[in-house]
Amino acid sequence: MSIPELRATDIDQTILKIENADFKKLKIEDFEEYLTPLFRGYRVTAPRFEKGIYLYRGRICEKPQNIKEISYPPSETIKSYGRANNVGESFFYAATARAVPFFELNIKKGQYLALSRWKTTDKLLLNHIGFSKECKEYLSSNRTLDDIYDFVKSTKARSDLNALVHDYLSFKFSKAVNFGEERYYKLTIAISRKLFESEIFSGLLYPTITMTGNADNIVLKRNFVDQSLEFKSVESIEIKEAKDRKYDIQVLDSATKVNEKGDLLWSGRVLQWQLKQQGQEIIVKSEGGEWIAYDGDGNRIDPE
Repeated sequence: MSIPELRATDIDQTILKIENADFKKLKIEDFEEYLTPLFRGYRVTAPRFEKGIYLYRGRICEKPQNIKEISYPPSETIKSYGRANNVGESFFYAATARAVPFFELNIKKGQYLALSRWKTTDKLLLNHIGFSKECKEYLSSNRTLDDIYDFVKSTKARSDLNALVHDYLSFKFSKAVNFGEERYYKLTIAISRKLFESEIFSGLLYPTITMTGNADNIVLKRNFVDQSLEFKSVESIEIKEAKDRKYDIQVLDSATKVNEKGDLLWSGRVLQWQLKQQGQEIIVKSEGGEWIAYDGDGNRIDPE
């Protein structure tokens, strides 16, 4: 069976249809149909991450009582579009850096944030989008988005048409959506479905839009979360000040354990690193907006 190839005329016609689309009238399924010619022959190099990836997720609330409150929400509570989810469709949105949830949630002074940390326990295969030169310029990112990952460079190097589709989808997916313009998410949801609806992918990797592309977001399917994501900790944080993209915070409490019912066991203190033996060496580094500790062999130490 022959492998389909991208065709320039199909790409041009598809882009023209999308650019002239009436977002008020069209459905997500209409955009999926529009996108079909762009994916007929489109090829990606997908990153496969080993277990041990740390992810961060935030929820605006004072102090959740059960682990279900900080994981993906029940489908019936999803009342609006998201960048990857339809109404009534639940995913696990997370980030690769601790600072990202503050920006993604647009958190305000006086609010409380439950900031949780998770760790993958199995290999993770992701599709990707948003890593392009146009997105770097649009987001004013400090990172060279089209050059930071080998899997992005490999995807773009397959052919000029493949690079064109990659860059166009990335730009459309990464558009900032303001309040009142949520209908634009119909297109980003359709793109997401095309990219990671297949069972071979557990999620989608993309640069964080609200943090100007300077870190990455991951949206995970619930079955991967249930089977291959381990809860590590949650912090209850009060936002003392939020101004000019800077936050003054106070950590009020933390939890690293849950009971058999999934209830969070709050410790009454901030997270701390515990020495396992006298004289143990700990190397502390600032990474992604937080201090991370490693032992003498380079293994990451989780706070307790």
